[in-house]
Amino acid sequence: MAVKDLMREPLKEFSAYMAGGIQVQPVEGKELVKLNANEMQMGPSPKAIEAMADELKRGYLYPMETVGVLKKKIAEYVGKPVSNITVFNGSGAGIQAIAEAFINPDDEVLICSPTYMAYYRLAPRFGGKLVEVEADDGVSTDLDKLAAAITDKTKLIFICNPNNPTGTILCPNKLEEFINNLPPHVMCVIDEAYIEWVSIPDYPSGIKFVEDGKNVIVLRTFSKIFGMAGIRVGYAVTNNEITEALASIAGTFGTNRIGAVGAAAALEDKEFFEAAYKNNTEQREYLTKEMEKLGITVVPSNTSFIYFAPHCDTRKCMDILESEGVFIRYFSEEYIRVSIGLPHQNQLFLNALKKALEELKSACA
Repeated sequence: MAVKDLMREPLKEFSAYMAGGIQVQPVEGKELVKLNANEMQMGPSPKAIEAMADELKRGYLYPMETVGVLKKKIAEYVGKPVSNITVFNGSGAGIQAIAEAFINPDDEVLICSPTYMAYYRLAPRFGGKLVEVEADDGVSTDLDKLAAAITDKTKLIFICNPNNPTGTILCPNKLEEFINNLPPHVMCVIDEAYIEWVSIPDYPSGIKFVEDGKNVIVLRTFSKIFGMAGIRVGYAVTNNEITEALASIAGTFGTNRIGAVGAAAALEDKEFFEAAYKNNTEQREYLTKEMEKLGITVVPSNTSFIYFAPHCDTRKCMDILESEGVFIRYFSEEYIRVSIGLPHQNQLFLNALKKALEELKSACA
């Protein structure tokens, strides 16, 4: 009997999720420009690096007190009590913990496509059913369609705001109306992995919905603006009752000692945070303008990436980019996505993109 035959039934047809798409390989004579996984190219804060390096000598100790300090720092950062905070090994672990805690067989998990790929795998993993709706424009999150799709079996709704992979954001008033009208048997997860990149002044977080009586979980991460994707620290902000439920799944410690110390230090480095935000905002505007000059359709973004339609064969376009050492992310025959990097990386991307469009212009529509 094969080991696969011994697995739980919902997992037998699963394959491993590969973040960032393909594993990139260096191209001889070319600088590797890895813009396919929304990694923050400035890296972690110098203060975070220093704190983590110092903490290594205490790596033999369990992380209880460091995680406790991190929870306090996060609570101050988001303006909620520590009792509303759960820390995970990355927000991806938070997504899985939520699914494990709440999805029963035949429960429905509701999403609006296209959105973060990890959500699509949750329902079948636990014997539930995935229900998809799609906005008419193919890139936005349609709250009206989500609301209309809710049934007695709906258990979880996952909303990514700003949305990955499209970079779109929700109207705050529409989101508030949607949350206020949710039936009590439905839990809404608002994934705000990219919220710190939003350039709209005073754009509200879903954290304001976290109060007793509202089944809302807001997910955040240190992987994006804090540049700690490889360290794996994420967290949930939710009411006390849901926090207690997640504690039964999240594990004894939540994250490792080194990551907890680094994340706490990152929250203190306001100067680095502002520098990362400035680079991303300026480079996003620059790339958008330059790509539109090339006749590309760019979906307006409030994230650290740009979702775009080059109006040519997207696979062939990416092949040419990769031959130049530039790696971005494929999504469909119409859309591909580039992460925003440092200025020189973005320029290498633009140079390679211009070359690709020139070579493919006869096939471009």
